[in-house]
Amino acid sequence: MDTLVTVIIVVVVIGVVIFIYSRRSGEHSDVEKLRAECYRQLNMPPAQARETLDRYLENLRQRHPGKSEEWYLDKILYDLQRDR
Repeated sequence: MDTLVTVIIVVVVIGVVIFIYSRRSGEHSDVEKLRAECYRQLNMPPAQARETLDRYLENLRQRHPGKSEEWYLDKILYDLQRDR
């Protein structure tokens, strides 16, 4: 009986670890997709677009501290689309 409980606990722990890892990697890919869209919207050479996005992010972080990276990138996309 102890072996069965141990196996169940191990399976549950592995499941939780896989779930947490997949959520984190999903968030990372969302941020990368948002960054790519920002670069596309900026319509600049890659190096210039990265510098511009970094400056924009820094400015937003100072004005709105504590938000997520996704929030900042969403805000930048909103502003870029609004200004077109």
